[in-house]
Amino acid sequence: MNNIDRGWVLTCFGTAIGAGILFLPIQAGLGGIWSIIFLVLVIFPITYISHRGITRIVASCEKETDIVGAIEHDLGHTAGLIVSVLYFLSIITICVGYATGLTNLINAFFVNQMHIVSVSRPLLTFVILAIMTSVLFCNEKIMIAITSALTFPLILFLLAISIYLIPEWNMSVFHTPITARAFIKNTLLLLPLLVFAMNFSPICSSLGAFYRKQYANIDDAIKHSDKVVRWNSILLLFFVMFFVFSLVFSTTPEILIKAKQENIDALTAISLSYNSSILLYTLPLIAFLAIASSYFGHFTGTREGLCGIMLQLATWKNHELKKTLNVKKIKLLSTFILFTLLWVLAVCNPSILSIIGALSAPIIAMYAYLMPVVLMKKIPRLRIYRSKLAAFVFIMGIFTIVGYFVGQIM
Repeated sequence: MNNIDRGWVLTCFGTAIGAGILFLPIQAGLGGIWSIIFLVLVIFPITYISHRGITRIVASCEKETDIVGAIEHDLGHTAGLIVSVLYFLSIITICVGYATGLTNLINAFFVNQMHIVSVSRPLLTFVILAIMTSVLFCNEKIMIAITSALTFPLILFLLAISIYLIPEWNMSVFHTPITARAFIKNTLLLLPLLVFAMNFSPICSSLGAFYRKQYANIDDAIKHSDKVVRWNSILLLFFVMFFVFSLVFSTTPEILIKAKQENIDALTAISLSYNSSILLYTLPLIAFLAIASSYFGHFTGTREGLCGIMLQLATWKNHELKKTLNVKKIKLLSTFILFTLLWVLAVCNPSILSIIGALSAPIIAMYAYLMPVVLMKKIPRLRIYRSKLAAFVFIMGIFTIVGYFVGQIM
């Protein structure tokens, strides 16, 4: 592994580490320790093989392109549009969760730490999203530099919190009785949230495209991109699960139930429960940085995805029209549409756990788990890259899609 590979491992790692893992401990703690331990055993292979599939589709393409271009190359424009829509939906649902999470976090901080009377939710949400969205109109390179600079301190903060809570660990969760029905239900509810927390599929297309451009030999491009995905999956497994176990061991069911009821993240809930002035102000700040940095990246990706869909539809019959379209106006219109949509939905305060489990994770599973398996069976050039565990990944993708719904009615 060379320095370029290591750089990409850190980039992929930073993409995955964000707001997702802040909500995972809530369901993990409420669901019981045995479901977590079982999923730890299966999450690495399905994360590695699924994300590797996306990079292989791009890195093995005859021309240098992204995931949409690679699929258009093999299956035509209609298939490319379907992937664009799928990618857009997987990110827009995450943005709804982040917009809601930011509003709830800041409102909780005002009420509990600052002792300020609760502000009107529509007004508070509008101000937060207006400030966050206005940052996106700054120089793009500056914005990327800021969000990238936040990534590594954020990782260190989360690691420090995990270590800090070790003295508070309570192993009584191992003695809690559980039935087979409860285990199945908890596992089905937890799987989508773990898939979401381990997801770095948005960066996989760029990763594959980079190595396809970097190496003239496709086998070399595949070899290096596979190595990056493998090491990133290993790092994610240890980091995410250490964080989850640390929070689960150091919290009580009452704290987690309160977090779920108030629709706040695990760190904010802990800050309100521990008698520590350090945690009272530090944990909400860390949670804010995690959600805010994730919001910037996902909003940008959502806007680009919506612009791409608009351009694809506008130039469907005549690709030459693309040269005459005003891309800046389309981007501005996309920003306005997304801002309005997120504002309305965040004011409604939908359950973030439900958004992740019932919407975000299932769409991620379609894009990262099902799509590569189907394409590697359907497209001749990809058949040599099929994994022996492809069927297992496909089945786990199905469980991710239906798991939260089935778990809720069990």
